[in-house]
Amino acid sequence: MLLTKLHIPSAGNNIVHRTELFANLNNGLSRKLILVSAPAGFGKTTILSDWIDQNKIPAAWFSLDNGDNDPVEFLSYIISGIQSIQKEFGESALKLLNSPNAPSCESITSLLINEIFNLSQNFLLVLDDFHVINSTEVLKLVTYLLEHIPCNIHIVILTRSDPALSVSRLRSQHQLVELRSSDLSFSANDISILFNKKLKLGLSPDDVFSLETKTEGWIAGLQLAALSMQGHEDISGFIKALKGDNRYIMDYLMEEVLKIQTDDIKEFLLQTSILEQMSASLCNAVLNLNNSQLILETLEKNNMFVIPLDTERNWYRYHHLFAELLKQRLHLREKAAIAELHNNASEWFNNNSMPLLAIEHAIQTADFEKSILILGEIAETLWQTGQHAAIMKYGDLLPDELIKQNADFCLYYAWILVITGQIQKAEPFLASAERIIKQNINDGNSSEEDVMYYRKLSGKISVVFAYLNSFLMRSEKVFEYSKTAMENLTEEDPFWYSWGWYTIGMAEMSRDNLKESLNAFENALEWGKKSGNIYLISATGNRIVALEARMGLYTSSYKKCSDLLSFMKKSGYSQIIKSESSYAVLFSGMAGIEAMRTDFDDALENIKTAYSLCKSGSDNSFRVLMLVVYSLTLYGRGDISGVKKILTEADNILKENIIFPGSMAMYIAMKGIILIEQNEPEKANQFYNENGLKFDKKLSYSEEFGYYPYALFLINEMKFREAEILLAQLFNMATAASRTERLIEGKVIYAILNKAKGDREKAIINLIEALEEAASENILMPFVLYYSRISDLLKEVYKMQATTNTNIPRKLTDKLRLTIEKRERFLKIKMQSELSDRELDVLKLLSEDLSNQQIADYLFISLNTVKSHIKNIFLKLDVDSRTQAVTKSKELGII
Repeated sequence: MLLTKLHIPSAGNNIVHRTELFANLNNGLSRKLILVSAPAGFGKTTILSDWIDQNKIPAAWFSLDNGDNDPVEFLSYIISGIQSIQKEFGESALKLLNSPNAPSCESITSLLINEIFNLSQNFLLVLDDFHVINSTEVLKLVTYLLEHIPCNIHIVILTRSDPALSVSRLRSQHQLVELRSSDLSFSANDISILFNKKLKLGLSPDDVFSLETKTEGWIAGLQLAALSMQGHEDISGFIKALKGDNRYIMDYLMEEVLKIQTDDIKEFLLQTSILEQMSASLCNAVLNLNNSQLILETLEKNNMFVIPLDTERNWYRYHHLFAELLKQRLHLREKAAIAELHNNASEWFNNNSMPLLAIEHAIQTADFEKSILILGEIAETLWQTGQHAAIMKYGDLLPDELIKQNADFCLYYAWILVITGQIQKAEPFLASAERIIKQNINDGNSSEEDVMYYRKLSGKISVVFAYLNSFLMRSEKVFEYSKTAMENLTEEDPFWYSWGWYTIGMAEMSRDNLKESLNAFENALEWGKKSGNIYLISATGNRIVALEARMGLYTSSYKKCSDLLSFMKKSGYSQIIKSESSYAVLFSGMAGIEAMRTDFDDALENIKTAYSLCKSGSDNSFRVLMLVVYSLTLYGRGDISGVKKILTEADNILKENIIFPGSMAMYIAMKGIILIEQNEPEKANQFYNENGLKFDKKLSYSEEFGYYPYALFLINEMKFREAEILLAQLFNMATAASRTERLIEGKVIYAILNKAKGDREKAIINLIEALEEAASENILMPFVLYYSRISDLLKEVYKMQATTNTNIPRKLTDKLRLTIEKRERFLKIKMQSELSDRELDVLKLLSEDLSNQQIADYLFISLNTVKSHIKNIFLKLDVDSRTQAVTKSKELGII
């Protein structure tokens, strides 16, 4: 981190205090945003720094550059800036940012907003040179910050052009103070103060007005004019010679300024213009000098557009516009001379522990070999500290063949590619890294220490390879690489050791060894907690929760969801839970369990939370899984139209994305049920054919979900033999893995099969066995799911329960009956709530608490017509008051 970027720039020696603008800026202390927008050279930075200094306003200042388009960098600097006001601010957020798998930046911004609420003083957050920001993600963060910041912080944006933020909305809300070039331009009085009182140049009133007219008060032009005048005796004649627009005047004045400098100073200015910031030591190295400190101090003293970046005067930068003009002149020279300057700068930055700046200068000369060498040395650090955008930037910029020669960079670049879904692009880089490491281990020339390093790197590469192959359903490869990972990773590095166990869990799951997989994930969670990495803890916890639910261990799975959420809250990350997409898995998991137990109200609340969190996520496999749980919940409630709407979202995702087989199987299951229940056999048949379902196919556990409704489809088609073959395989799989919920669903479908074949007695036995199996975990969803096929059988089971001994708890069947009654009632209400367009208009106005007469006036209808519509609304919604109608319509999603 360059602390110079957090330094509030000095206003300078010859500052003209702009008291009339200070009054305007003072209004910003009660607004969300102060926007100072003007082209280069209008004194944006100076006016703000002078206002802050004169009024002793607490401020966190952040001078932006192109590197701050990385959201992690952006937030890290903001936190460090605010720490100048409150030392302990944002420590937990900074820890999260500087980790290999950080939560989303929006989540961390939420965390920071909560901390700002607790700060005792008002302060400014100044974002200087905001025009360099073009990252959509950073712009979203600033928008989110502006929408949610508390009243004790005021954001100031200094920019050459208006930012892509909701400025007009803030203006309409009276939350914006603006300064434009017309406000910042020097008046004749300001020019007189600068040239006569400050610089003692003795301009006449006519000279002052002439300068104002020619420069239009452009401050940079005026400053250059002042410098140029030092070499002229006839100042009035010099001013009269100024002609053209500001760019022409600036070029003219620049030549005049350089003309009066000594050759040494002129060379210093031109050659150091390649540096975004400079110190004496850096300038000495780049230009082969030994007096750069004296030159820099002299330039500052002479107002040569040199800005100190710290109070000790160790670091400086040129005014941006001045630097641009210097670079234009430098680039007229031989490229070799300029390349030498960049090479010297790169060498100095690398030797002084500023590798990213070293790389930037190396890239300027297309020295990609040096760039990749430096990147290989810092790749792990960049990855560990969350600077993934930097890795992606250089990975995309540098030639692939060159990258493939560096195992370290290949590993971390590939890892980021994998987690962002770019599987095919990642694999060749991992293969290259693997090949290099094997050669290094086997060549016999490496030291023992180097061999140990290569083995650890081999373990890490194997982790990423295992993870990659899990996406591609290469079971043997997953197992092979997970084994290699554990052979080379040790407990000394709990983070990677946890990932090693994680891949073992993936490998065992790919072989359908669910108990072994669960054990591996539990080991991964234990080591993940020791590493302190929240993403790893959450990802592993999510795996355990999903796996236990899949095994029918709902009580344990639900408890682990709750425990993991409690763990995060106790660790100080409760805000992250509410905004981070990775925690959607926990809420979705709880919703799934609640839905299987027919606790649909609780399930709906949790799945809505998961749905909201998923909006910021990029894991399409999980999004589809979450949508399936959502549709299952809505189906259980009787909201069939809601199910169709949610499944359409899943359809749209699947049109453009490949997802995990397990998620796909659950989607096939839910979609198939809807097509069957809606009595659309042709569409169902086409759907199953397109997805390759066959009754005699050898199945894996990741595929089985979709095959239970497929068995029902075969029964409907009177293909009893095929259904029996398929059900036998499914039932054997469920029995072998002791998977309770699948055994229950299998027995329910067996009941439907036997009923269809005319063996009613056997069908009832199947159903009794299913209910007895359901008792341990209260799994009732299969009976709701297939209710239309077993309703008559259930009635007979209820009678038998009253007259004969069964192992079905009365509490279980009472809950099932109540659930069915509630669902049937909901379906009836839904049918009755088919409101006309005009009735819907009236209902929406009722929700706004308008009177009958106001509704009539608004819709241009008679009062009697309004009363008639309201009567129909009450009848269709089965309510007897306006309040009940509005409440119920909101619950049903009508308004």
